[in-house]
Amino acid sequence: MPEKEVAEAIIHLYRRGFITLSEGNVSIRDGERFFITPGGLRKDRVRPEDIAVVGLDGKIIKGKPSSEYRLHLAIYRIRNDINAIVHTHPPFAVALAVSGISLEYPVLAEAVTFLGPVPIVPFELPSTDALAERAGEFIKKYDNLLLENHGAVTTAENLDLGLALMETLEHTAEVLWKALFIGRIKIFDRSEVEKLLSLRKTYGLSHRPWRAEDFRYNL
Repeated sequence: MPEKEVAEAIIHLYRRGFITLSEGNVSIRDGERFFITPGGLRKDRVRPEDIAVVGLDGKIIKGKPSSEYRLHLAIYRIRNDINAIVHTHPPFAVALAVSGISLEYPVLAEAVTFLGPVPIVPFELPSTDALAERAGEFIKKYDNLLLENHGAVTTAENLDLGLALMETLEHTAEVLWKALFIGRIKIFDRSEVEKLLSLRKTYGLSHRPWRAEDFRYNL
């Protein structure tokens, strides 16, 4: 039941500290429509019956969707392989985005194989068509994004994977933040990244096939 999945996901994200009571949104695509968290409700109290429905034509079918529904709509229109979107404001990831430091650097084995490179989308006002369009440009090449001075977005073929990707994104951001504080960072070289990427098939990851050239190596 998509409504139940979306409601449970947003409550989970709030409890994990990835969003505040007034932030964040989650959606699941179902054919020519998608189910998305509502706007204007406390994120710890969202119920399945509160979930809004929006058509891929942009028409609101049911309820009051999150003000960021345009972002979800743009991504679904561009990528047919994406069926779930998670948008949060996790502290460490946002701190890096505010500082202009992306997650395109291969510093953790799990992040390379599971998350892939995560660029920073230049700032646009939240909840606007401009943000949706700008994120859409990046989602053509990447699966997961940092939004400059704003937040993070993960996409996947299902919501469980989208949530797991967000957890990995924030964990990677925290590790990189601490490593920057220490002042010594080991970045994998291209040959190491190629070996790590070869594990994706072993793990059954069918999302975009990354290449070593997609990462950045000079931090």
